[in-house]
Amino acid sequence: MKLIAVDVDGTLLNSNNEISKKTKDTLIRAGEMGHKIVIVSGRPTAGVVHLAKELAFEKYGGLLSNYNGGAITNFATGKVISNHTLDLELAKKILAETKNLPLEIIIPKEDYIISDRPNKFLDYERDLLKVNTEAIRGLRENIDFAPNKIIFASEPAILEEHLPFLSDTYGSTTTQVRSQRIYYEIMPKGLSKGSSLLEIAKYYEIDQKDIIAFGDELNDETMIEVAGVGVAMGNAVDKIKEISDYVTLSNDEDGIADYLEKFVLN
Repeated sequence: MKLIAVDVDGTLLNSNNEISKKTKDTLIRAGEMGHKIVIVSGRPTAGVVHLAKELAFEKYGGLLSNYNGGAITNFATGKVISNHTLDLELAKKILAETKNLPLEIIIPKEDYIISDRPNKFLDYERDLLKVNTEAIRGLRENIDFAPNKIIFASEPAILEEHLPFLSDTYGSTTTQVRSQRIYYEIMPKGLSKGSSLLEIAKYYEIDQKDIIAFGDELNDETMIEVAGVGVAMGNAVDKIKEISDYVTLSNDEDGIADYLEKFVLN
């Protein structure tokens, strides 16, 4: 039995933000054969539920790892296995001290996503994840819940200009990752997709060597590293290809299905 972990954007989904029929059928067949399929994503839980339904998670089981390792949920039962959040006081401090930076904030909250003002990144999340969004005036000063993560968003050049400040100021108390060229995420210290994957392997009592992880972006680095076999998509960034054990076809060429058919389901 293998633990098959798939990232979502750029990996499970093609460029049309869809699971192709071949990839869907192959992953369902893997589930039918007794392998454990896990969605591991930076998205909030609500943003992957429809994908889990497509992959028949309610029939064959399957866990959802979201917020880049911040929460693990059993899809079939709805049980939250683990949930890691930033300390509320730390979150308040970060939001207050970054108020004057030319960066937008995006914060997942349960089944919707919030920001302190309307912005194109909030609209992007709404359209991509098919979840509700809300701009809340005074959010930075009045946040009253401990978030799983805080996302800073801007155009790549502007974001890069301010990464040293975020890293130098909060690097000792948080984990940080560049999940997309336009996103920089701040999460609880010690969390990652890799730590989440090891937690899931323990839950299923599957040996680390039997983990297969598929990814394409820098926030997939830790799960590629901890997996028995790390598989980079053909469209992956260079660093992910360099550290992977195998480079498969791209997300538009059914890279997940191609690997599984060659090495797991044959």
